[in-house]
Amino acid sequence: MWEPYRIKVVEPLPKTTRKKRKRVLEKAGYNPFLIPAKNVTIDLISDSGTGAMSSEQWAGMIEAREDFAGQASFEKFLDAAKSLTGFPYIQPVHQGRSAEKILFGLMLREGDTVIANTHFETTRSNIEALRCHAIDLPACEKPFPGNIDLGKMQKTMKQRTNVRAVVLTVTSNILGGQPVSLENIAAAKKMARKRGVGLVLDACRFADNAFLIKQNGEANGSIRTICRRIFGYADIAYLSSKKDGLVNIGGFIGLRDRKLHERLEYEIIRQEAFPTSGGLAARDLTAMTGGLSDSTDEHFLSAHIGNVAYLGRLLKDNGVDIFEPVGGHAVVITTRKDHAHFAFALAAQIYLDSGIRVGVFDDSVRLAVPRRVYTREHLSYVGECVARAYTTSLPRLKLVHKPREFCNFFSRYLPV
Repeated sequence: MWEPYRIKVVEPLPKTTRKKRKRVLEKAGYNPFLIPAKNVTIDLISDSGTGAMSSEQWAGMIEAREDFAGQASFEKFLDAAKSLTGFPYIQPVHQGRSAEKILFGLMLREGDTVIANTHFETTRSNIEALRCHAIDLPACEKPFPGNIDLGKMQKTMKQRTNVRAVVLTVTSNILGGQPVSLENIAAAKKMARKRGVGLVLDACRFADNAFLIKQNGEANGSIRTICRRIFGYADIAYLSSKKDGLVNIGGFIGLRDRKLHERLEYEIIRQEAFPTSGGLAARDLTAMTGGLSDSTDEHFLSAHIGNVAYLGRLLKDNGVDIFEPVGGHAVVITTRKDHAHFAFALAAQIYLDSGIRVGVFDDSVRLAVPRRVYTREHLSYVGECVARAYTTSLPRLKLVHKPREFCNFFSRYLPV
């Protein structure tokens, strides 16, 4: 699928020598997250906030008027978010982590349990910071590996009387964006309702999930229609707009409970800003409005998800072991047990050879493709370089700094 847009603005890709990259890698402790972006040629470390915005989004940002409260840009964003999700109450925030921190602070009490298909690292940390328990129950069955295991969910809810929420991350971030089926969402909702437990969507990649549902033949109709069905099962949804929302900063929370919304507004003004801004400038709200429209365009989704699949095929054809099916936003290279710190060693070798930066999550290498940024030529180059690094003798690393939390972000290594 060819990209359904014309490139209007370009920026040069940084070029570095192998000698320079070796020094950078050593200074970063062989951790790709600690490499300065100015020394990265192609950056696949994350698709969060790294996408390209449209000319309409940029034009709207220039025109947006900045006010402390009651911004016109807020009203337009509110209409767009309500139309897409069906939630009667919408609260903008500056990003998804802010949403989950504030929301869980209102919902949870010490000792509560939250069960999910997969908690992202920051989600788990925000839950555990409240002295609550986060339990993952992934099904990992094709064609919807993002599903929650309903049998384990039912068993866990019987065993634990303190389950406060069920969180479904759509798509499941950990395995590169694996979809959750409508059937699974509906069944999880029914099971949670019987126990008086709320169903919460971490919906950062809602459009990817809707597209993959349609691609797998579970539902027909427009992407917006499928999105409305997904959101329709949830009591609450929160998301970072930095993924499918196609902006560099922003997010929002959708709710059905008026009283909870009022409490949320108090916390927003205490921690962020006046509720009509949610900690964002008017220009950011305007960009989010445009992003919500662009995100459900089926031609765009077909091109973006098609590019991810193309990269996955390249790697597989060149002997790289990847998780299949390939997800909506990233390709995940499965770990090798015969090599200590394999993921960091491979990420280091890829960067040393080519200047390409990839991410490390759960001891697997993840190649996240930013939206509307790289062409097929770029991805072909990535496929060649990664496959070459994968088949070489990787460096042996020893862990010299293990942080208390977020090891993949802050750990440091030295070559043996």
